[in-house]
Amino acid sequence: MRRICLSVLLMTFAVAGHAQQAPLPENKKLRDVLTRIDSFNTAETKRDSTLGRPLGSHGEEDYQRNYHFFQRLDAEMRKLDTAGFSFADRINYELLLYSFEDDISTWKYKSYLNPLLADGGFHTYLPQMGNSSLQTKKEFEDYIKRMRDIRRYVDEHLVLMRKGLGIGVSQPAVIFTGYESTYNQHIVSTADSSAFFKPFQNKPAGIAAQDWDKLVSEARTVVMNDVVPSYKKISDFFKNEYLPKTRKTLGASEMPDGRAFYNERIKHYTTLNTNADEVFITGLREVERIHKEMLDVMAKASFKGSLQEFILFLRTDPRFYPKTADDLLKEAAWIAKKADNSLPLLFGKLPRQPYGVEPVPASLAPVYTAGRYSGSPIKSKRAGHYWVNTYNLPSRTLYTLEALTLHEAVPGHHLQIALTQELDNLPQFRRNLYVNAFGEGWGLYCEFLGYEMGFYKDPYSRFGQLTYDMWRACRLVIDVGIHAKGWTRDQAVTYLSENTALSLHEVNTEINRYISWPGQALAYKTGELTIKSLRKKATEVLGEKFDVRSFHDMILSEGTVTMEILTKMTDQYIAKNK
Repeated sequence: MRRICLSVLLMTFAVAGHAQQAPLPENKKLRDVLTRIDSFNTAETKRDSTLGRPLGSHGEEDYQRNYHFFQRLDAEMRKLDTAGFSFADRINYELLLYSFEDDISTWKYKSYLNPLLADGGFHTYLPQMGNSSLQTKKEFEDYIKRMRDIRRYVDEHLVLMRKGLGIGVSQPAVIFTGYESTYNQHIVSTADSSAFFKPFQNKPAGIAAQDWDKLVSEARTVVMNDVVPSYKKISDFFKNEYLPKTRKTLGASEMPDGRAFYNERIKHYTTLNTNADEVFITGLREVERIHKEMLDVMAKASFKGSLQEFILFLRTDPRFYPKTADDLLKEAAWIAKKADNSLPLLFGKLPRQPYGVEPVPASLAPVYTAGRYSGSPIKSKRAGHYWVNTYNLPSRTLYTLEALTLHEAVPGHHLQIALTQELDNLPQFRRNLYVNAFGEGWGLYCEFLGYEMGFYKDPYSRFGQLTYDMWRACRLVIDVGIHAKGWTRDQAVTYLSENTALSLHEVNTEINRYISWPGQALAYKTGELTIKSLRKKATEVLGEKFDVRSFHDMILSEGTVTMEILTKMTDQYIAKNK
């Protein structure tokens, strides 16, 4: 089975039966490649269906088969003569090659043996399979089948992780403080108290009472006989095998072929021809720039003291923290609606799909970041959602909430991802593709757009925006420090806590995230700096002809792309408008 991230797995469940026809590339050879990929994925899906595996197959042989297919395809693609390709097909070609990278890297560096992150893992998103969109009898029956398959799904992953422990491919033990909450909360004594049983608490109007009673009874049995024992097995595995045996080293470079793996991840997540030292220097330069701006804002706040004293003041004054979860959610929703109101100033095209504001699910919240966007397929029954973490309220800073909302909701992730799904000129593979440097770079750029949208009116929210900007600059330094320069966890925590006003809880969860996900943290600042430089170029060349609305529409017009493609798109945009 081709590897996909767990959030995409959930989206896949939601769109079953809703596939829409998408245009194909003009070039026949590219069309043939997409046909072969579609045939391969169809065969894998059919195989899983025949074997009764709605959660997909995750044996080592599945990853090997996937690797061989995409490696052959990659080699064939690189031999193609692209001289006669249209501009659109050049984009298709480059993004196809980019999309193969994860499939090839996963097998080459054995990362499939390490299906865990500090804030997630193969098991953490399973409770979200049964969301509020379940309405019909068949949808509930399919959900029960997925729950029944959890036992096999867990067993397959434990086999992989045991092999990973044996060869040194695993996560460091230091990131797992509090991680037991991700599995112990699902070891319950009654089905009704399980998060997996939540969809069965309210009967949909369209299901007959007799059918509903049968579904509820079957769900209770499956939760207690399949789900709970599976999470008990995960708990026992972590306690007795994984935590005692997992590596005590920190960086990716300490794993087998770790240096090569990290270099490959730098290229993948930045989409640039760069290296660890160059990224590190860029980070130091950005930290220095933002530090000067922070001191200016601190002076405007009339604070008497050092930067560290100002940060301590922000971390400890009650006025900067919500009193209740509802207070936090309401404030986030109010900021989101104000952002909605300003969108026509900066964009000519807006998405049809709405979004809501929700708390991070309780099953994820203790080890999760402050907020995140949870997308939804365009034809599903759910809107997109801006998740706000209401766990540990004394760590949820209100002065950073404007920047967080603009990044995760609009004009950040929701607007960009929803528009991508509506682009009828893209092949289907590009509607589901996510290039981190583009998506996260866009999100960070949208925090900067807050000034043009009327946000950051007081020095504290302004400092919050700078904290978020500094946070992403620090990531360039910390990620390279951990994975290429031998930094300790304490070094990383100190660097982030002294340079930003993030809460200490968030500092620690973020450092764990960088340790567990090599390279991904580099995407944000890399993408933002690229977008800003391209806007500066377009503004200088076009002068009075520059229109920010058409510029933003152009940036989002091809979905998610690499930085090299985005540069070519901007050059074409400038030539057309000049």
